[in-house]
Amino acid sequence: MALFPVALATYCCIGHLDIAVAEFVRRYLYTNNGWRHLTSSIPDTLLIAVACVTAGSYAMFRYRASRYGMDATALMFKMLAVTAPVSYIVKSFLKYAFGRINTREWLHAPQEYGFHWFSGVGRYSGFPSGHMLVVTALGAVVWRLNPRYRPACMGALLVLALAMIATNYHFVSDVIAGTYAGLVVEECICRVMGRKKSLASAPGLDPIKDPQTPRDDYWGGT
Repeated sequence: MALFPVALATYCCIGHLDIAVAEFVRRYLYTNNGWRHLTSSIPDTLLIAVACVTAGSYAMFRYRASRYGMDATALMFKMLAVTAPVSYIVKSFLKYAFGRINTREWLHAPQEYGFHWFSGVGRYSGFPSGHMLVVTALGAVVWRLNPRYRPACMGALLVLALAMIATNYHFVSDVIAGTYAGLVVEECICRVMGRKKSLASAPGLDPIKDPQTPRDDYWGGT
């Protein structure tokens, strides 16, 4: 899944772009008192959101499956119910493993730029972006199983990525790594759950009649 180009882009951002963008945001956006006040204390509600998505998706899966059988929408809700908690666990482990200082803390302690391996707690929990990882994984599920919402998924991810950078919550490389990790998580869950071989046979998914429908080899698999 394009590991080398993503790793190269992440490496280049860490070495050449991250600091420049963070300084640009501080210099040109945070001179605006309104923007600084608006973004100074945004609460982290990711865990609450994951819990709500998990519970809601599982409830919708049970309802849809009992009423209409295992169609594409039921599969989507089932995948969402699994992907939400798994992606959250993965992002927590990765943050702990990499131990990179987050952007806002780095602005007050620039000498600590870099990674503090297996010390990813508190201020050292910036890499990868957990919001990008979780939301990308969930968006990839919808992208795969409900193609008509693909433009909305792409738009939401772009807005989130820009917001993470423009609020100095994350470096550019954090966002790139989080996005890629989210795609990998969704792909792995899809393979484990055996969805690739069942997509074509699920009611509402006809890859022959509807070219926009996800195929078994959508992500380059067999």
